[in-house]
Amino acid sequence: MSLFLYRRQKTPLHLLDPRVKIITLILSFTAAAASSTLYSSAAVLMALAVLFVVSKSYYSIFKMGGLLFLIGFMTYILWVLFYEGKTQVADLKVLKIYRESFSYASLMTIKFLNMLLCGILFLSITSLEEFSDGLLLLGVPYGVSFAVSLSFRLVLIFVSTGFTIVEAQKVRGNDTEKGGFFTRIRSFAPLLIPLILNGIKKAETLSLALESKGFSPGHKIDIKGKYSFKMTDTIAVILAAAASAAVIISGAA
Repeated sequence: MSLFLYRRQKTPLHLLDPRVKIITLILSFTAAAASSTLYSSAAVLMALAVLFVVSKSYYSIFKMGGLLFLIGFMTYILWVLFYEGKTQVADLKVLKIYRESFSYASLMTIKFLNMLLCGILFLSITSLEEFSDGLLLLGVPYGVSFAVSLSFRLVLIFVSTGFTIVEAQKVRGNDTEKGGFFTRIRSFAPLLIPLILNGIKKAETLSLALESKGFSPGHKIDIKGKYSFKMTDTIAVILAAAASAAVIISGAA
């Protein structure tokens, strides 16, 4: 299974200018974080659902569904247990449960999931090359944009390497999915050394590759003319800004 969420498609969101994608990511993330009521958070969630359908990126939800469910479930439980309200409904000796905890936990869970979905949607419609080019077009120094795009690539490489090492260890009889919690933790110990060594090897290979190509943070890449700002890009920015402003204003009211 590919670890990359991006798929090259010709949907309205995929065809947007990289600068627009980055700006709308910031605006949508701000709207998700600023939503202070269940209604506004639910509205943001519905809008994101529509965008996932329009961009045909619902496969990303299926790929990340298990992790999203686990994060949402744990977020809800933790807020229910530790949020202090006014009306107590249960006393667990160590912890007290309040009636207001359930609604507040729902709000925080949806808000947190919305922020995660904003990132998943962005990675589903934006290639790493577009991300780097978008940062450059927004005025970010080349060295910074290159480091950001490279970090995304390295994370994916390390994760895929980790999966490969886990499968190799299973063949050797070290199954990390068997036993109790502490047994599984101990079974991961033999994976650390090959993972660290692979990381060092990849870092040395990357350094040699960059030196052989004459890479320097001071160099500038000319990407003018590669992207054009179209009417659809302007409309997308206006709609994203208006939607974000509406959410922020509704939260402040």
